[in-house]
Amino acid sequence: MAVPKRNPVLGGLMAAVFIGFGAYRLYSHFYTEEVLPNWRLVLSAGLIIYGLYLVYTLIPKGND
Repeated sequence: MAVPKRNPVLGGLMAAVFIGFGAYRLYSHFYTEEVLPNWRLVLSAGLIIYGLYLVYTLIPKGND
């Protein structure tokens, strides 16, 4: 079964948004006086991890 190809521009844009938003929320919690609930911290870390996963999937593999 063939895996459908992803749009690299859209994937890169989504990865940048996810990483940027998650990093901004974690930065605002740890380096400013804003206090976030635990579920928002977990969600922010999850967004960063998912953004990094998107970047990993966009890296071309050598065995195409």
